[in-house]
Amino acid sequence: MTGFLPIAPTRVRIAVLGLVAAGCGHRYTIAPPAASPSAGPFRLRQCSEPPVRLPGAPGAPQSSGCVATFTQTLTDPATIRRIGSNQVERRYLVYAPAGLPAGPLPVVFVFPGRGTSAEAIAFYDTHARFESLADRDGFVVVYGNGLPNLLNPGEKPPLPKGGFLPGCLAQHEGEGIDVSYVRRILDRLESELAIDRARVYATGISAGGGMSFELALEAPDLVAAIAPVVALPFQPSGIWLHHCHPKPGFERISIAMLAATGDRFISYAPGNSPEYPAGRYPGMEQTRDAWLGAMKIQGPPAIDAFPDNVEGDSYRPHTGLDSSTIERQRYPLGPDGQELWFYKATGAGHRWPNPTQVFPGLWERFGKTNQDIDFADHAWEFFKRHHKP
Repeated sequence: MTGFLPIAPTRVRIAVLGLVAAGCGHRYTIAPPAASPSAGPFRLRQCSEPPVRLPGAPGAPQSSGCVATFTQTLTDPATIRRIGSNQVERRYLVYAPAGLPAGPLPVVFVFPGRGTSAEAIAFYDTHARFESLADRDGFVVVYGNGLPNLLNPGEKPPLPKGGFLPGCLAQHEGEGIDVSYVRRILDRLESELAIDRARVYATGISAGGGMSFELALEAPDLVAAIAPVVALPFQPSGIWLHHCHPKPGFERISIAMLAATGDRFISYAPGNSPEYPAGRYPGMEQTRDAWLGAMKIQGPPAIDAFPDNVEGDSYRPHTGLDSSTIERQRYPLGPDGQELWFYKATGAGHRWPNPTQVFPGLWERFGKTNQDIDFADHAWEFFKRHHKP
């Protein structure tokens, strides 16, 4: 299906699992789950196993959370036809710091890219930064995990426990299967923790960013703000609404979205991309403008140009640039206090900005990581500005 993204399975299986740490002179393999019942400083009763340990540079922070699973019963006829069953097993990785305050707790959902897992977004993309922020500020982190059931027959996830979050691309007659999955996770968390339903947030990369857009469209009662990164550019109307069904209130959800001009998967400009030549992307600035219109936000933005702290973080063969830079466009408040911030990462690739550069073996396809900011910090600071009435 055109535009359905982003990680091609076979080549990236080798690159991610075998090459991530090759530059350090070591060879890493997938280790079985640890036998110890402790998966971190705080263990929820709903958890049943530790996270999968992924290969990577020694000492790099993997998640200290734990994995919970449950059976999701499906009722949407189109989804049942696609899955082939009315029940599916779901998993998620949850981190709740020790010493959480007694009061109602914010929840941040973090969603992975296509074919990858909860552990992958925690380790390879965000480097467990949300967990450090949760330790500091007292909130719960949930890394979502898609299903191995695909829109494209024969495709396999490249990582252990990898899955797919098709978002608005998958036909559904009611609420999206993964929106219902998020509702169930919140109910399960609430059985053990005091959850603040006014402060639930979502972010993610690529298809995981698209999942954040889907939550804003189909579950505005759940989320207060989202922060999609190089995301599938789902929009409130037009072709790129696809199969989603917007519910009243979606226009009041605040958005901090990041797009990269060197993205070879999701084209920054309207049209196709090198990795998806048959795709017809709407353009990331056009997606920004579609949301601004729906949110009834008017007026020019304030511009913040972040310092180019790290040189050499653009892949010159693709971008013609030696370094990538990030500009933030902060638009005026909407009529209900909603905000839209647009981060333009010039010269960056299909990556989550953070201080750690991705392994060189991935530059040819994914481009380089902008290292000037850590977007986890920016997403959390944005989230803290917003809560439901």
